[in-house]
Amino acid sequence: MADRNDRNIQWYPGHMARSTRQIKEQLSRVDLLVEVADARVPLSSRNPLLSELSRNKEHLLLLSHADLADPTVTEDWLDFYIQKEKLRALAVCLNSAVDLARLRKELTKFHQPILERAQSKGRQSRPLRILVGGVPNTGKSTLINALIGKRSAPVESRPGVTRTIRWLRVGTEFELLDSPGLLEAKISSDDAAFALAASGAIKDDILPLEDLAFRLFREIYRHYPADLADRYEVNFDALTDEEDFVNFYEIYLEAAQHKGCILTGGRIDTERFARMFLADFRSGKIARISLERP
Repeated sequence: MADRNDRNIQWYPGHMARSTRQIKEQLSRVDLLVEVADARVPLSSRNPLLSELSRNKEHLLLLSHADLADPTVTEDWLDFYIQKEKLRALAVCLNSAVDLARLRKELTKFHQPILERAQSKGRQSRPLRILVGGVPNTGKSTLINALIGKRSAPVESRPGVTRTIRWLRVGTEFELLDSPGLLEAKISSDDAAFALAASGAIKDDILPLEDLAFRLFREIYRHYPADLADRYEVNFDALTDEEDFVNFYEIYLEAAQHKGCILTGGRIDTERFARMFLADFRSGKIARISLERP
């Protein structure tokens, strides 16, 4: 087992470049960018292109998957974005009726000036026009379906499902511009590539899954060793150096064995365990984990 350089992880299919051009063509109609980022990786799951596009637009940052992230760390991120970056931000679970009600209330605040201007000129009010954007697999389609109240956007727990842009109407209140997940054309750093891959923003089919899972195992140990030990029935007491690659890998193999990932002849099925471990992290089965801190 050897670490690979995650800088080699790049995924930028043709529909992303096409969608970027189409979004730019629609920007004149947009009032508000709702940027959906992943609360577990709130730095790496933001595409700088969206901030650039929204430079002259209202901007609301949603930290989705808040139910899977460490709540204390999420509060630190909200403080960072609201107090230091002067950006309006909310942490939400997109399957929570309470959180969706909070979001609707926030969107209404953005709509109010438009309603007041129309009223002052004796005109009929129009919906708030919202671009829903973000990197893949952050929950954009789930958000759109929740606001509309029906399944209008395809939802799957894998990146790259939405491939075209389209306008959708939400009653008389909102018009939503649904867009595919957009990654940077070239992922900027090793850490960003790792965070995006671990959270599921990049297709697993192109990833070195065993290397990714082992790196994630070591990363989770840094802040959540007790949760890791409980979930996989391993003991870290003898580990004196978290950079001790060999001993870490032995513990990783022990975790795989405890989860029954064993091939004929007693060899460890590292590929099966890698997929299991990544699925456990992404679904919150290990603990509420944040991989990035402000």
